[in-house]
Amino acid sequence: MKTKNLLAITFLLFSIAFISVSGFSQQSEKNNKTPEEFATKMADRMKKNLSLTDDQYRQVYNLALTKARNRDANKEKYKNLDKETRKQMKMQSRDEFKKQLQGILNAEQIKKMEENMSKHKNHKGNKKHKKSE
Repeated sequence: MKTKNLLAITFLLFSIAFISVSGFSQQSEKNNKTPEEFATKMADRMKKNLSLTDDQYRQVYNLALTKARNRDANKEKYKNLDKETRKQMKMQSRDEFKKQLQGILNAEQIKKMEENMSKHKNHKGNKKHKKSE
């Protein structure tokens, strides 16, 4: 009887350890994308959701690639700043990116993008709200 309990506890501990390691590895994979992977994913998602032309796709890809490279280059600079300044710099970068996107997309695509962003923001807010309950 003691051997069965010992085996069950050992199995349970290994299972928990395996699940924990899997969770951490997935989390680190998400954050370690190259600028090219980031730009491709963003441009592909926008092409699918906004029906981009090939020319628009190339422009969005190049814009996203520049954004990702700048983000990586400024990572060290952001670490040395206080939280509020870092937040403002990121918001400024996001606004600049959005303005540049508006120069690439047509009015219908911009409207659809803003609707998608609003839905995404509401969905994210609902997730956070559910977690805190």
